[in-house]
Amino acid sequence: MALDMACQVLKPNGTFVAKLFQGQGSDDFLKDVRSRFERVKIRKPLASRPRSREVYVLAQGFMV
Repeated sequence: MALDMACQVLKPNGTFVAKLFQGQGSDDFLKDVRSRFERVKIRKPLASRPRSREVYVLAQGFMV
């Protein structure tokens, strides 16, 4: 999983960006991200279709 790899290589206060498709397991993933980073934002691109479940997760402030 991308988050696991990021946690192995990120330095303290690092940033993680990931594309996420909302659905089964996405709530657990976001809960995990929020437990490892100080700030987490979820953004849907303007170019994304309204019915698309595509979002981007921006997590800043990696906590070792």
